[in-house]
Amino acid sequence: MKFFHRAETTLRCLSRSNYLSAPDAQRLLKSCPEPQRARLSRRLSRLGADDRLWSVEWHKAPGESLRPQDVVTVLRLREIVVELAVARHGVLAERLVSEGAEAGARLARIDKPAIPTSRSQRLRDLLTQFTTRHHLDIEQIKTLQAQLTENEKLVGQLRAEILMLRAHRNAEHLGGRRSSLSADRKFRRLKLEFSKRFHPDSQSPDPAERRRRELVFQEFWPILEQIERS
Repeated sequence: MKFFHRAETTLRCLSRSNYLSAPDAQRLLKSCPEPQRARLSRRLSRLGADDRLWSVEWHKAPGESLRPQDVVTVLRLREIVVELAVARHGVLAERLVSEGAEAGARLARIDKPAIPTSRSQRLRDLLTQFTTRHHLDIEQIKTLQAQLTENEKLVGQLRAEILMLRAHRNAEHLGGRRSSLSADRKFRRLKLEFSKRFHPDSQSPDPAERRRRELVFQEFWPILEQIERS
């Protein structure tokens, strides 16, 4: 006994819509080449009431980019095979069925592709970033200038205090050794207190305050050393 395998009729249907739908008989005949149309018509006429459900085989995943002529899914119904393809660029946004679908049923939703960023837009974004950074730099410069002015005032006060201490030390030195020793103790105490308050290694939770102390220490510690050696 011989068995004959009937050749499948394979069609490709292009979709320009935002939805892929299972084709009806009219759309199938319209998409079928003329030499195969008569055979397809006979096969469609032999389909019974129980033969209206297409099996669905997906070739693209949700989120995947689509180009013209890309086959998104393949439908099968007996010896009829339909390749559903897109006619334009897009993105497979959502699958609406998983296994079977009736004629006319929506199978998937197609979204427009993301618009690539143009060169002019990239330049505008870059200019915006540069302007924002420029404004931040200006604000930081203003803050540093204010801190520098404050440091300069403090430096002036410390200079006056050092000169006064030097004068007192000289006066006590002339007054006698005891007075000189007292001045030396006071001077060492001044150095100790100055180091506690302005040494760069002293702990400070504020980086700006730490930087201010560091500048003051670098300015006056050499002066204190010079006074002590004189």
